[in-house]
Amino acid sequence: MSRKVVAGVVSSLVLAAHVRAQVVEIPRQTSEKKVAAQPNVEADWTKKENRADATSPATAVKAAVREQSQSAEPTVEEMRKAGTLAADRVRNEAYVAQAKAARAPNSQTKKQGASALRPWNPPAREPESIPAPRTNFQTQTAFIKLSDGFDFPVGKPDGQGYYKARGFHSHGHLGEDWDGIRGGDTDLGDPIYSIGNGVVVFARDCHMGWGNVVIVRHAYREGGVTRNIDSFYGHLEKMLVHRGQAVKRGQQIATMGNVHGLYDAHLHLEIRKNVEIGMSRDKFAQDASNYYEPSQFILSHRHLQSSGASYRVAMNTFTQDAKIRWDRARNYSHTHYRGGSSESAIALKKAIASGSATGR
Repeated sequence: MSRKVVAGVVSSLVLAAHVRAQVVEIPRQTSEKKVAAQPNVEADWTKKENRADATSPATAVKAAVREQSQSAEPTVEEMRKAGTLAADRVRNEAYVAQAKAARAPNSQTKKQGASALRPWNPPAREPESIPAPRTNFQTQTAFIKLSDGFDFPVGKPDGQGYYKARGFHSHGHLGEDWDGIRGGDTDLGDPIYSIGNGVVVFARDCHMGWGNVVIVRHAYREGGVTRNIDSFYGHLEKMLVHRGQAVKRGQQIATMGNVHGLYDAHLHLEIRKNVEIGMSRDKFAQDASNYYEPSQFILSHRHLQSSGASYRVAMNTFTQDAKIRWDRARNYSHTHYRGGSSESAIALKKAIASGSATGR
């Protein structure tokens, strides 16, 4: 009986020891798994650190949580390290974004500053003078050199050897008559000169009491303003220029005539403020509003400042002349009457009806 009791006790002790050994082995295996899992977590974090530049902060955190959930449960220390790493990455990304945002306005400011400081290069200034003055008849304009002064049209430049036989009178004789001091027709064929630089805007035989007529247009600077005048040369024997031709100061443009023998040889000179008159003098006021006294104008404009620049002038300003029928104007080309100045005046009155002669 006692042996059975002893045997039972021994069996119980053996069984208890065996169970105890199994209980002790279970936590030992679990801790080994935890220890074995720990190097895997560190390896995963090492890989994620290498991918830090290509992974956003949110994605890094999610990946860390997912990998930790798939692996063994992390310890408190591992979770603390993961949080610290994620926070560092978030701060780094925010810093990079702020740095980029700060650089963008600065670059724009530099570009704006560079454009603001860029020197302005004005276009090259066009030359004031035009090499070859020419006339464009499609637009009816011409380029002429600005006058540097004006001279007398006979005995250039001061009228030497000539005298003013008849002067300027408003509402009457609107120009001056210039004769040679030798008298009679001794000056017939003498040279007539342009009083200044300009362009010929009219040149033809007008018949009536005018004969051959040349009108030259001039431009000059006075008081900071560019002005235009027309110089009118009447009773010419020969015309040496044509319409549209540029002429220079002192250039010969004609010879002195006598209207085909109607008058003693002399030059009728007019200087006009109004460049629309042409041969239609009766259409405009015949006073100082449209005319200069020739000698007074020339003497007060002998020397003008000029840079040699060219100036565009209009050519077709004699609109009233379109109404004149030149083919019907009386022609004195075959007149054989010759005489002194008084005789010429009488012949004019007999030959031309009242109002037909508007010039002499």
